[in-house]
Amino acid sequence: MRVTPPFPKRVLPLVAILTVTASAVAACQSGGTTPEAIRTPALPSPTPTGDKDAVVAAYRELYLAGPRAEHARPEERRAVLKHVATRPLLDTMLEGIAALRASGRVTWGNPTLHTFDVKVQGDRATLHDCQDARKAGQADARSGKRLTHGMPGTHMVAALIKEADGVWRVAKVDQLEKPCSPEA
Repeated sequence: MRVTPPFPKRVLPLVAILTVTASAVAACQSGGTTPEAIRTPALPSPTPTGDKDAVVAAYRELYLAGPRAEHARPEERRAVLKHVATRPLLDTMLEGIAALRASGRVTWGNPTLHTFDVKVQGDRATLHDCQDARKAGQADARSGKRLTHGMPGTHMVAALIKEADGVWRVAKVDQLEKPCSPEA
């Protein structure tokens, strides 16, 4: 996926994440989002398989929380995201949302996630995702006109941390240059 200026280079990963984490704008039309409405429930003490499931669930929830944060008031965005993201991704997403909104853009749509190669080691985990992001992108905030869309085979790699409260949160998401295939 290509992102064009006016975004500074350090915000580009976030803009890519927001673009591929977009969900339908209709889900966010209620105005404000309260932390109670977006709280991710703590999962029971997982077995190794349970940990993998919890990691995938946390990653998927990031793609729902991103658009909710984008449409929340600026002072509510951190509360929306802190249940699914931790530093450095949390700060990067907040900066990117501000830059995206300042440019008069919003995200639209939902990528199709194809997670694979989930590895859990203690309180750290990684997973790969071969997204089909053709049904997600950026739109003009006023008109709703779709300006960009993602690509199939977008290879994302996420790093997650199980924090002291026992909840898995996404700490980093990188897009690899080489495309992937969901069948691989």
